[in-house]
Amino acid sequence: LERESASGELEIAENEARFRDANERIEEAVLRLEPSAQTLPFVCECGRASCLTIIRLTIEQYEAARDDPRYFLCEPGHEMVGNGLGRVVRDMGKFVIVEKIGEAGEIAERRDPRSA
Repeated sequence: LERESASGELEIAENEARFRDANERIEEAVLRLEPSAQTLPFVCECGRASCLTIIRLTIEQYEAARDDPRYFLCEPGHEMVGNGLGRVVRDMGKFVIVEKIGEAGEIAERRDPRSA
């Protein structure tokens, strides 16, 4: 990744947080409507506003990506980790878990819907 501006990094972090918020709502809605669902459709949380990738995961897989408020799930190859934005902490095959660090990590913690 080429160096993003500070405002670009903040925009990426905000996009990631919005995608994570959407995934929390998806999990809640699907489990309410279809409690026996084997897999659920989650959106890639890579931070690219144009990304429309859907990743089908079990609840257990999704919860592994929610272990920490700084964690985000991404389609392999979509992780935005250059220039100190984050690091891949787990490669789960069909998705990776990225930990946001620095200011992006602070935004992730502040925007975590489970911490509210």
